[in-house]
Amino acid sequence: MLMNRSIQTILLRRGPCRSHLRFNSTKKNNTEQENNGDNDKSVSKRDDDTHIQQFKIKQTTSKSAPAPMGSNGVEQLLRKNNKPYIPKFKHQRVTFEYPELPNEDQYNNLSNKPKRISRWTRYIPKILTVVGVAWAAYTIKVWYWDDPEEGQDSNELLDPNEFHKFIVTHKEQIDDDHYMIELKSKYDRWEYSFATNPDKKCLWDGDRIWSVEVKQPDINVVRSYTPLPMYYMKSEYTRSGEKKPLLRILNPEADDLDKNGTMCLYVKRYKQGEVSRYITDREIGDELELRGPTIEYKFPYHPLKKIHQRPIFKDLPSKVEPDNLIESIKRDSDLPAVDNLDFFAAGTGIAPILQVLFSKNPYLGHVTIHYSAQKPGEIGILSRFLLFLNKLDRVSIHYHYDSDPSTMLTSKEIQPPSKPNYYSPKKLDEATANLSPQEALNVRMQVMQQNEASMKSEKVKKLVQSSSERGERYETALEQAIATASRPKTPAALAIVCGPDGYVEHVSGAKDLVHKAQGPVTGLLGEKKWDNSNVYKL
Repeated sequence: MLMNRSIQTILLRRGPCRSHLRFNSTKKNNTEQENNGDNDKSVSKRDDDTHIQQFKIKQTTSKSAPAPMGSNGVEQLLRKNNKPYIPKFKHQRVTFEYPELPNEDQYNNLSNKPKRISRWTRYIPKILTVVGVAWAAYTIKVWYWDDPEEGQDSNELLDPNEFHKFIVTHKEQIDDDHYMIELKSKYDRWEYSFATNPDKKCLWDGDRIWSVEVKQPDINVVRSYTPLPMYYMKSEYTRSGEKKPLLRILNPEADDLDKNGTMCLYVKRYKQGEVSRYITDREIGDELELRGPTIEYKFPYHPLKKIHQRPIFKDLPSKVEPDNLIESIKRDSDLPAVDNLDFFAAGTGIAPILQVLFSKNPYLGHVTIHYSAQKPGEIGILSRFLLFLNKLDRVSIHYHYDSDPSTMLTSKEIQPPSKPNYYSPKKLDEATANLSPQEALNVRMQVMQQNEASMKSEKVKKLVQSSSERGERYETALEQAIATASRPKTPAALAIVCGPDGYVEHVSGAKDLVHKAQGPVTGLLGEKKWDNSNVYKL
C-alpha cells in the first residue's frame, strides 16, 4: 500500500510529462503480493525509497504511436470467466427455491434467458402435424382411392352418354316370367338441378315415348326397356311383411322430385335373354346401370297442345279432374280435334302406351289398344289401371290371347285409317311436295292464317266471359266419361305397333334392321290401306 501511494506522489509531481509519455509498467503477480502482504507492513521507509529508485520508464515507441496491447491485461479481460465452482461444505436451506447456479451473474441471466413455453407454442407443432397428415391423406384419397363412379357427379337423373346407377327398391313377380322392378337413383346430386326447373327436367311427358338401356356388366350387353311413372307405396306393415306394397301412379304435380327419381320396369324373363335374366335375378338393394333417355317416338305437332293439357291420370277414377274446357277451346280457337290412335302391343310391348297415358300431358285423342298375350294375367296389376282408363273413356282395350284362338287378332277388327285432322309442318311439306309452287303457297297461307287465329289472346279471353260459352260442365271425370262414351269415335289416323319381331311382322310388316328403317307396311295393317305416313313400328 505504501508503494502505491509513493508511485501516485511521483506521478503527480511529473504531471507535464504524464500526458506525453506512454509507458509500460511491470507488475508482480497478484498471488505473490497476497503472499507477501504481511511482510510489506513491516517494510521501512528506506525500502520504499529503494523501490522508487528502481522504477524506470522505458520509451519504446514514438509519441504518436498507439499504446501496445502486449501485457496490459486486455487479453485476460476478453477471456471467458473460468471461475471454478467451489461447493459449500455446509448448506442450510432457507427457502424452497432452487439454489443459485454456478457462474450465475446478471450478464448470464440476460444472455441465457430461458424460452417461455405458452399454450400456443406447445400445441402449434402438433396442430401443424395433424393438418399436414390430414391434407396428405385427403390428396391420396382424391387422386388415387376416391375415383368417382360414372354418373355420381352428374346434374341429370339420366344421361344418354353415360350409365347412371339405380338401386332396386322393390321386386314383384307377376307370374313365372313377368316381373315389376322398382328402381331409385343411387345418387342425389341431380335433385338440386331438378328443383330449379322441374317442368323442364321432368322426364314424364305424354307427348313422346322414351326408353332406357340397361347394361349387363358381365358381358357388356345392353337392352332397351320402357320405364313407367309408377312406384310402390310402402309402410311399416309392408316392411314387416304383413301387407304387400301398393302400386301407385306417380304424380309430378304432387310428388317432390318425382319420388326421388323412382320408376318401374315391366320385364319378361327369357331363358336365353342375358339382360332379362340379369335384371330379374337382382334382389332388393342391388344395383342396375341405366343410360338414356332415348326418344323412340314423338307425336305429331298439334296447336291444341300449346293451349290445353288433359288432366293427369291418378290411381282412382274418382280423383281424376274433368276436362271441361276442351270443347270450348276447340270451338273458340277454331281448332280441330287431335287424331285418335290405334296401339297394337304384345307382351311387355304395352309399356310404351302406358307411359304415355300415365305421364303428365297425356295424349288428347282416344286410344284403342289391341293387346296380345299368351294367356290372361300376364300384366298383373296393370290391368286394373287399364280398367280405370276405360272407365274414364280415354282408352278402349281389346285382349287377344294365344290360349284362346277365338280372340286372336284378325284384319276384321282393324279399321282403315282416316285423314288427319291437322297437318303438321312436316306433314305439310310431304303433302305439298307434288303441287305447283303457287298451289303450295296457297295451302301454306291457309295453314298460317289458322295458326294465327288460334294463338290470338282475344279468343282465349273469351273462354271466361260467360258460363253458356263454356259448354257443358261436369263435376267429376266419371260423369264426363258417361256422357262422352255414348258418342261415336272417329277412326284412328295414326297407328303404333310394339312387340316381338314376329308380332310386328304379322301386324305391320318387318322392320328393316339392316338400314335401321321402318320398312314397308304390310301384314294386317297393309290389308287395310295403312302406309308409312300413319304407321310407326317401335
